Amino acid sequence: MYQRKPMLKVAALLITAAFLSGLLLTSTPSRAISLGGGFGSLVKIFGIAWIVSHFGEDIDKTINSVLQQHEAAIEGRTKVVPIIRVGGNVAVGAAQVMGPAERVDKVKAVAQMDWTPGETFRGRLLLPVTTDRDLTSSVRGVGGVGISAVIVFPV
Repeated sequence: MYQRKPMLKVAALLITAAFLSGLLLTSTPSRAISLGGGFGSLVKIFGIAWIVSHFGEDIDKTINSVLQQHEAAIEGRTKVVPIIRVGGNVAVGAAQVMGPAERVDKVKAVAQMDWTPGETFRGRLLLPVTTDRDLTSSVRGVGGVGISAVIVFPV
């Protein structure tokens, strides 16, 4: 008889191990990934997105328990979603969004845009959005939702 749950756990373990070994065995410093960077870059991007989509609830519970231990518990609903970088390079991380339940449920990802107006300033805009696919001009932000944590994966 085929047992699905143990196979999913084994697959998750293998993908996570391959992802982590790829991070640990690279000799170059961490940088943003260009989608033209080859198959290895795409595997890392997919791996991070897969981890966030499958273990988002566990990551969310961990963040909430850490905040609660430091007497900084969040009121309202929280949810962990992927971060999608727009504006030339694409990288993936995770962000915990918080707010009223009906607003948090609309958030599918956080769009990240880097802004460098000169040599001395650098800014990063994080915007909760309603899609996790194609970040174009039709993307809509979700009002009334804040970002309570950012998880950065060195890629």
